[in-house]
Amino acid sequence: MPPAPGQEEPIKRMVKIVNALLASPDVEPFREPVDWRGLELYDYPKVITKMMDLGTIKRRLERGQYSTAHQVAEDIRLVWNNCMTYNADGSDFWLLAKSFLRRFEDRYRKVRNECK
Repeated sequence: MPPAPGQEEPIKRMVKIVNALLASPDVEPFREPVDWRGLELYDYPKVITKMMDLGTIKRRLERGQYSTAHQVAEDIRLVWNNCMTYNADGSDFWLLAKSFLRRFEDRYRKVRNECK
């Protein structure tokens, strides 16, 4: 699916944001799908119905599977929100996801404002 008209530049910006996130050493827990079987988190698929991770988002971007920057942003938010839903409020993982969500929203706001 090609980018929607006028979305080429915003999607390129989203690629940069995803690559920057993936380059952060703290993002390790979010790089690939949660190995809920290996971690014995058997309730994970019951709690998290739409799993998402940054590696999947990067692959979808490379394959042209997003038509708007908003779609990319929704999947990135899903990564953080899933973590915050599954993990206890205030836990290390929850705080890490909250921090990444805040940083992502700051960067995404710039993309939205500059690409209007």
